[in-house]
Amino acid sequence: MYDVEKRGNVPIYEYLYKCIRNDIVSGRIRNGEKLLSKRRLARQEGVALITVENAYEQLLVEGYIESRERSGYYVSFDAGRFVMSDYSDDSSRSSNGNIYLNHRSANNSIGNIKTDNTSSKANNTNSKANNTNSKANITNSNNNISGVIERDIPQVPDIADFVSQRLFDDAFPFDIWSKLMRKVLSDRNPECLAPPDPCGLPVLRYAIAGYLMRSRGIDADPDNIIVGPGTEYLENILLILSGGGALTAVEDPGYKKMGLLCERAGHKCLHIPVDRDGLDVSVLEGTSVRLVNISPSHHFPTGVVMSAGRRAQLVDWAEREDAYIAEDDYDSEFRFSGRPIPPIAAAYPERVIYMNTFTRTLAPSIRIAFMVLPDKLMDRYRQKLSFYSGTVSSFEQLVLAEFINGGYYERHLSRMRNYYGKRRESIMRLFESKEKGSINRNDTKEKYDDTKETHDNTHADRSYIQKQKENSETGIFVPIKDVAGLRIVLKAPDSLDDEKFIKALSDKGIKLSCINDYCYSHNSQYDHHFLVSFGAASEADFAKALPLMEKAAMECM
Repeated sequence: MYDVEKRGNVPIYEYLYKCIRNDIVSGRIRNGEKLLSKRRLARQEGVALITVENAYEQLLVEGYIESRERSGYYVSFDAGRFVMSDYSDDSSRSSNGNIYLNHRSANNSIGNIKTDNTSSKANNTNSKANNTNSKANITNSNNNISGVIERDIPQVPDIADFVSQRLFDDAFPFDIWSKLMRKVLSDRNPECLAPPDPCGLPVLRYAIAGYLMRSRGIDADPDNIIVGPGTEYLENILLILSGGGALTAVEDPGYKKMGLLCERAGHKCLHIPVDRDGLDVSVLEGTSVRLVNISPSHHFPTGVVMSAGRRAQLVDWAEREDAYIAEDDYDSEFRFSGRPIPPIAAAYPERVIYMNTFTRTLAPSIRIAFMVLPDKLMDRYRQKLSFYSGTVSSFEQLVLAEFINGGYYERHLSRMRNYYGKRRESIMRLFESKEKGSINRNDTKEKYDDTKETHDNTHADRSYIQKQKENSETGIFVPIKDVAGLRIVLKAPDSLDDEKFIKALSDKGIKLSCINDYCYSHNSQYDHHFLVSFGAASEADFAKALPLMEKAAMECM
């Protein structure tokens, strides 16, 4: 195990990343060895799952490990060829940021790569790697290795996964999708085999433009739409268009990968707090920010809807500063009550980049996202990035275009809203029944019904803070009512030890995250607030997990 208590002021994910990296570089974890699953490592170290995810993500980005589908993570760095020179310390970096390597089989120094044949120097490097890092307090002992390599360790069976971003498998329209796949193949469309258009196939871009007009009121020019394999890819394009070293703003709490992407692209990142009205626009005043990333219709992870006043304030700032707003319309499809929240892009297309993905509503394996660029940014894209190759399979694009143009996608969304809206109500009743000391098992029996349309009611939307204050139910966990998204926020008593509670649940096979996991620095406002995803967790999972959660909470207060 790695002693996270010795990390000093270094974030836990960075500490884990450096410990594992140093063990890989020193050869103690060998090339090709399998690492522990993220869940098992999180449980072993007593940290949140997202902490391990961030550590593994960084190792993945830097090429130390690789992800193998349905298998796990494996070391992909051969320490037999390269040994880092004192890599556990920042002193191993040259003035231009490069990392020096020792190549054991070479005889000459080439560029920034130092060569070394002597075992004494290699051993010296390993001994340095074993020492405690003075800046990050990183300890590498041979005992740590069993803490990260996959071994024959008894596993705690999963009882409930309240972190997963997946949807229920039976919610996917397999029959329709397979029918459209056969149609695309039988049509023998030449585009199916041709290299994909860098911006996406025209037929899909036109289909997306039509859908946006019908569902979100956005008059999008199909020629301004860019299709990519995910929002991270599209965000990278925006960062390039913003210019190197520019200051970019992100929500805090929020989708932390955005902050990581900014930093990796050489951008300075400004973390802006989110309050009851959404992003605090006043923080932008007087800064050199030229791109701000927001999710105004349903903020992740709090569920806050950005107020109209804040939206107007944000657009006014963007126009004055010649800046752009990247609007991620996250979870807008899963709104279960009232009218849809209109996107900012519908009213201000020249200042707002609209972004969304089909991954959230179809399946994580369908990696198709898109953004709509303002005219000026689209011109800049054609000038700077027209050499980019298409990144999404033409075949998948053609199938999705058929799915949208045939009206299947909107009917699918209607069924999904109906299905998950009922499931949300059932789960909320389950919590309320549990607080009263009994559970109505009939409330947990919901079926995916593809014949019913979305129900509606007149509950007004409330901000996150208002929802919390208006929940006066008594009980260990108080669900904070919301009308959108596939997550429920639970408020626990102030006396709860959050970290101890998360670890106790992990030991019982229950995956759970807290809102502070998505903050760039700890925010006491979100202490004792837990995020429960029900996209792939059944009512039966909740019924089974709730007593264990309550017991664990009582033990951690």
